Amino acid sequence: MKYVRIITSARRLLLLNKLRLILSMSGIVIGIACEMLATAIGQGTRTAVLSQIEAMGSNLVTISAGTYSYKKLFGRKVQTTRAVTLKEADAEAIENECSFVNRAVPAQQQMAFVKYKNSATNTTIIGTTPDFPAMRNYQVEAGRFFYDEENFLSLRVAVIGQKITAALFKGVEPVGNVIQISGIPFRIIAVLKPKGISYDGTDEDNVIFIPLHTALRRVFNINYIGYIYVQAAQRDKMNAVEKEIENLLRDRHSLNLLGKKDDFTIQNIYTTLKVANETNASLTNLVGVIAAVSLVVGGAGILAVTLLSVKERTTEIGLRMAVGATPGNVLLQFFLEATALSSAGGIAGIIAGLGGIYLLKAFAAISAIASAESVAISVAESVAIGVLFGSLPARKASRVQPVKALRGW
Repeated sequence: MKYVRIITSARRLLLLNKLRLILSMSGIVIGIACEMLATAIGQGTRTAVLSQIEAMGSNLVTISAGTYSYKKLFGRKVQTTRAVTLKEADAEAIENECSFVNRAVPAQQQMAFVKYKNSATNTTIIGTTPDFPAMRNYQVEAGRFFYDEENFLSLRVAVIGQKITAALFKGVEPVGNVIQISGIPFRIIAVLKPKGISYDGTDEDNVIFIPLHTALRRVFNINYIGYIYVQAAQRDKMNAVEKEIENLLRDRHSLNLLGKKDDFTIQNIYTTLKVANETNASLTNLVGVIAAVSLVVGGAGILAVTLLSVKERTTEIGLRMAVGATPGNVLLQFFLEATALSSAGGIAGIIAGLGGIYLLKAFAAISAIASAESVAISVAESVAIGVLFGSLPARKASRVQPVKALRGW
């Protein structure tokens, strides 16, 4: 019963000055809410980026043709052009000669003007092989992807994304119709399912796929490719795959004999993920620092309020100790007041944080994921602040001398 009275007394005294209570809790509320939001946004962003990267293709390694910058006097850049040394045969060599490679898919892309009757749009034309959908997780909604024979014969067939369907075929079934790509007629054989925006901001629905040989010979009029997409057999072998590809391409392009730098760039999709996570972690840590400062400010507020309470109630403390209260009872009461104050602020901060997460998801389309772990950490932090910043005032209150306190000192 003694402890129940102490707790009841602490609650009653805290509620005597509601404005002071709210002001002292505000720092804790802001700090906990900010920390929850930072954790939720960080987790949500990591999940979203991982999902987008995995949608690009599993265990994907991308090889792109290198670029050369031509300069004039004073080192001023005047032109940048892509290397023309990457060939379809390089993709075949990678697939056949590299130990940990499942498949290698060549591709070349350019922007082009596309027309159907009175409708027209600009889009990305990608020339590639029939293995591309499996490599990059594209799925066909209607029709079929082109075959190897159609690529070998350089047939004019096309597979279009959802944005092309919306732009050119309002209320019309696209499959079977003929579109003009840079003035060249192509028959549509398939429509792809929606895929959305990739992690690098590319709209993967605003594309048209055509056979690689058709693209190189009839549309682009070139004999080189811009990209090779490689699928590693195992995720833990991706670094080994990169090294194998580098050695193979340098040998095929005679770069070692000529003492030249790489004329290609190899990008591991999980390296991209690592960079994205590091950037996200930096932003999360920045918000975390702000939250920590708010928590310290909140703790200082609790310290100030509790010290003020001790000063105002010195006579009361002396009277209680004179009639039998022990220093431990007084210590416990003020300790409980500080802890209750910080815990209440923590609970309010958690509610505010969860509300903020809901608003971000509902109205700002920001990916944020609240976890039980972040809630538990927030509760622990708020209690710890009460313990840390409440210990000094509680200790001071327990050392009040009854005689001096009753004299008004």
